[in-house]
Amino acid sequence: MKKTWPVIWLSAGLFPTWVQADVQLYGKINLAFETIAAKGAKDGRDIESMQRVTSNLSYIGFRGSEDLGNGLSAIWQVEQDINPDECRQCGFANRNSYVGLKGQWGRLLAGRHDIYWTSHIPGMDRRIISTGIAGSILSLFGTFGGYAPRADRPTAPLTGGRAPNVLRYETPSWYGVSSTLSFSTAEKQGVSQSDPWAVQGELDYKDAKLAANVVWLESRDSNGFLGSGYTHYPPSMTVEGTRSRAVKAVAMYHFGSGTVLGVGFERLETRFPEGKVSRNAYGVHLGQTLSPAAYMGVHLGQADDVESHVSGGATTQDTGARFISLIGSYSLSKRTLLFAEYARILNDSNAAYTFVSTANLNDSTVGRVAGKGADPRTLMVGINHTF
Repeated sequence: MKKTWPVIWLSAGLFPTWVQADVQLYGKINLAFETIAAKGAKDGRDIESMQRVTSNLSYIGFRGSEDLGNGLSAIWQVEQDINPDECRQCGFANRNSYVGLKGQWGRLLAGRHDIYWTSHIPGMDRRIISTGIAGSILSLFGTFGGYAPRADRPTAPLTGGRAPNVLRYETPSWYGVSSTLSFSTAEKQGVSQSDPWAVQGELDYKDAKLAANVVWLESRDSNGFLGSGYTHYPPSMTVEGTRSRAVKAVAMYHFGSGTVLGVGFERLETRFPEGKVSRNAYGVHLGQTLSPAAYMGVHLGQADDVESHVSGGATTQDTGARFISLIGSYSLSKRTLLFAEYARILNDSNAAYTFVSTANLNDSTVGRVAGKGADPRTLMVGINHTF
């Protein structure tokens, strides 16, 4: 349930008392107890089994609008990560945060916004976002699995991201079809006086049974990682003359028996001045509603070996991976859900795919980084509450 108060409730130093728009408080707290490890590294750099409490993308946000008349509204949102367990990635307005206008013609926004990386959720990860993020197909999608053709030519750890400096236009839905166009530019130049920027186009379809999405991302002077929590693109990801392109297509169909089937495909390309690297990946989700409260599902994924045309670059042999996750959930109410999840990545000997975001078990600050070939795996039970 989302809470709404007149802004006058917040007027003690935050907003003028005469503002008439409403403020809506919303969010999610998702915590799980898990056993996690990564074993089988070819250089012996395994991560032994350990237990922890993990926050699965918990957040809190505020949003509001003001009626400007003639069907036009001013809209705004400020959203940030929270981690009730241990807040390392938190920061005010570090999630989708913007101001803009809304009318019959759609929405026009300026601020920070997701680009590319979350577009697949309706077609692949709709159930996962309420359980453990380790089970997401993002364990394979959006990354080259740590491959770099040269030490000074890193590939994206996550294609797209929660990009800063975004202008975004969203069309209204027309017979279930809608689209978006986003542009992101760096606030500061990167190394070698590069001037990174990115543009995304997205097409969506949704009706009672089918959800489908196709998204395309083009970035210049960047390896495709647009940053999260940065005021400009990270310097290590900006290389003058680099061009990255990503295409992703997903679809999920709901059968009348309560069965859902989702499929997805992604292709990543990064063109360095010395040559191109690319990678294809695939995903499938099969799920079954067991009762109005209970759901079970399985994710399967595969990332092919990287292809490289960089002369003298690192080997691309055995740079692929497979992925599986199993989830079970039970809703106690419309806002509270219990879940159990198992996820595992099966890396080839030269691959280093790992769980995304807060599910990642690597921590370079304490020297805990799994070597190539290690297989991350997790078993967790948790609770998800939205408000």
